[in-house]
Amino acid sequence: MKKTYLIGLLVVSLALGFTLWAFSSAMSPFVDVKTARKATGTVQLRGFIVKDGEHPPYYDSKTRAFRFYLVDKNKDLCEVVYHGSKPDAFDAAKGLSASGSMARDGATGAEYFNSDSLSIQCPSKYDSFKVDYAKKPSGGQI
Repeated sequence: MKKTYLIGLLVVSLALGFTLWAFSSAMSPFVDVKTARKATGTVQLRGFIVKDGEHPPYYDSKTRAFRFYLVDKNKDLCEVVYHGSKPDAFDAAKGLSASGSMARDGATGAEYFNSDSLSIQCPSKYDSFKVDYAKKPSGGQI
């Protein structure tokens, strides 16, 4: 093989390796509450939004954070503190995923999930609208 091919292959390999390394550090896995409590880095906590009288979602003006509770598939409950305003689709959504890490309140010692971004699941109002794409149209062409 020629020297130029080897140098080109080396450059491409280094670029590919760096790209994979950069993306792997930006990815965070989806976990449940139990795993989030054990995690040391950033994770994505996935669950259902709790909207009852005992755990109402509210905006805390003192800490400038939106607070709500999430329950995962194992029925573990966790308070989520999101540093931002309440998302528009929050009231209609059933579930979401929050990216962040577990933290403790210095004054009370209470544990919570400190989130910097939320991904809201599509509201259930779209579930009733289903289209059968396999079915052929009754008249004319598409």
